[in-house]
Amino acid sequence: MARFGQALALALALAACSAFLANAQTACPTVAGYTFYRLQDAAGSITLATLDAAAATSAAAIAAVCASTPRCNAFTTAGQLRIVPTRPVFTALDASATDTQECDGIYVSARSLSGLILPDGVNASTLARDGVAKLGDSLAEQAAAKRVAAKLKEKGFDTKAADKLPRSTVAQAFKDANVPQAQTASGTSGGSYTYAGVVAAISYPVWDSRQANSTSYSYITPVRDQGSCGSCVAFASVASAEAAVGAGSKLTSNTLDLSEQWLFFCDGTGSPSCGGGWYAGAATSVIVSKNLPLEPFYPYKAAPTTCTPTSTPVLFAGGNFSRNTIYDLTTAKAHIRTYGSLLSYFAVYNDFFNWNGASAPYKWDGVSSLAGYHQVSVIGYNDTGSFWIVKNSWGTWWGDAGFFRISYSAGVGFMTCSGDNCQGLIWTGSASPSPSPSPSPSPSPSPSPSPSPSPSPSPSPAPAVCGNNVCEAGETCSSCQADCGSCTVCGDGVCNGGETCATCVADCGYVQADGSKSCCGDNVCGAGESCSSCSKDCGACPVCNKNGICDYAAGERCASGNTGCSDCGTCGTSAFCGDGKCTSARKGYSEDCSICAQDCKACSDPLGYCGDGKCTAGRETTATCSRDCKTSKFSFKTPAPGTADTTTTTGNNGNGNGAGNANANGVGAGLTKPKHLRQLMRGA
Repeated sequence: MARFGQALALALALAACSAFLANAQTACPTVAGYTFYRLQDAAGSITLATLDAAAATSAAAIAAVCASTPRCNAFTTAGQLRIVPTRPVFTALDASATDTQECDGIYVSARSLSGLILPDGVNASTLARDGVAKLGDSLAEQAAAKRVAAKLKEKGFDTKAADKLPRSTVAQAFKDANVPQAQTASGTSGGSYTYAGVVAAISYPVWDSRQANSTSYSYITPVRDQGSCGSCVAFASVASAEAAVGAGSKLTSNTLDLSEQWLFFCDGTGSPSCGGGWYAGAATSVIVSKNLPLEPFYPYKAAPTTCTPTSTPVLFAGGNFSRNTIYDLTTAKAHIRTYGSLLSYFAVYNDFFNWNGASAPYKWDGVSSLAGYHQVSVIGYNDTGSFWIVKNSWGTWWGDAGFFRISYSAGVGFMTCSGDNCQGLIWTGSASPSPSPSPSPSPSPSPSPSPSPSPSPSPSPAPAVCGNNVCEAGETCSSCQADCGSCTVCGDGVCNGGETCATCVADCGYVQADGSKSCCGDNVCGAGESCSSCSKDCGACPVCNKNGICDYAAGERCASGNTGCSDCGTCGTSAFCGDGKCTSARKGYSEDCSICAQDCKACSDPLGYCGDGKCTAGRETTATCSRDCKTSKFSFKTPAPGTADTTTTTGNNGNGNGAGNANANGVGAGLTKPKHLRQLMRGA
């Protein structure tokens, strides 16, 4: 009996050992700052470049190239440098394929896309929501301005001088156009606007600080390049500081070059790194309290340095900076006209990277994945074309020589002016000589007059009085019809006042072929409209928008010669989107639930998608989805999608990379951050 017990114990031990060996797996290389997902890929990624075999010798070697490549935040073991979405959906690789290796997969870093840290509670969803609210106000103001301007033109007035006309003249134009002089969104069928805002929109419908109001003044300095460092906040802040000096000095050519290196790495407020980030409130606070040195004393290195100036004494911009946080678009536009620019941020989706000067003003395509967030300097606007003009920090090779245009209805939370989204810098020249070179000489001062007594404080403005025939600040058509005019009413059959199609389809909508009314035809590519649903407003869909997604709904198909779309693969080859099988390949053309929903099903499909690790009966077979339905060639159990192999970081950078499976574009994902992340990231 004892021998039988010993034999049984030995058999059990051998069985356990065999089971252990069967499930044993090679320890894959770890890379500091990255989380590795074995036998997985991230759907919705953009491939920046693919390294050749000589460069992709190891995970560490690929990581080094990724670190020096702008906006690269992930890489595959096959040598693809990637931008991974903020909340990636992980998909299984085909573990049955002959070329799949045991340690194939994707390494995802904790780096931010471009260097912006969002306030707590702010994400792509909240930005989009706030953007829609501000868009309603902007459209109402533009609609009112258009109608009032038409009446002024009828009487022979120069609309660009509307702000200089007698108030009574402009007020009569409001009355003739049946437009209230001020309204609130809660009291009318349109958005909110003020008398001053409408007059400014009539007088300055277009502005570009590179040629201020079509004059010889040019407040904007040349475009810079932040390189592979997450320093967008410093670059945008310096750009706006330089513009403020240009505007304050009334320059015709602004060659001022202030130091981003000093602002980001050497201002003494923390221990910054290129992989972390910052926020505009902290950056502008430093500029206001410490000013900015010139670039030659702290040249940009895209990395931390010893912060020793190249020479002394260090010359600064001089003068005095102050800042404003702006909460409405009328004030924002006025700030741009007066001080050259302001700071704003937005959600960046994958389709943004391919924008160029020949493109229409950027608007999110609605399908591309969320890549992160970015801070920029806004230098102009165009109410006629409904877009903002923006200076980027990705070099002159990108976009329109480094600048870009973005639609008022881009859907990415740009210029919401909520919280800290819109910040402006103001510069005033110093009375004493500045150590920094003055771009243009100032006229000799006149002899100083005798000192005057200090003026008494200005009295507070008198409260608005309803009935004095002046629509004063604080009054609207809802609170004082006698002074501001009657509010428009949605549903009365007349599209007037501040009504737009977006706020009152019943009055301002366009009759469609089926007899219904919609906003298709109002010349505004609004929320919910796209090139496929309304080409009248949004333009014809491009044959291929090169966003890495084969969009069947928009008519994209595989490429053949000079036709078709490279996003869908090449027709007639072994794999292309639309061939009925969800292709998983280690190198070359590969598909996932984001790239080709036609073959793989959508990542958000409630019944699952090819790559979710489950072979769904009736939907998937070994022929259509080998990665889920074929038996793995490896002896160990393959990881479920979203399961990290080796965690080397927290995987949370304020942009959500490495946070596990979620909606591929991050909308509604509730991008979370640890409390006081801003202080943790930079010590600010």
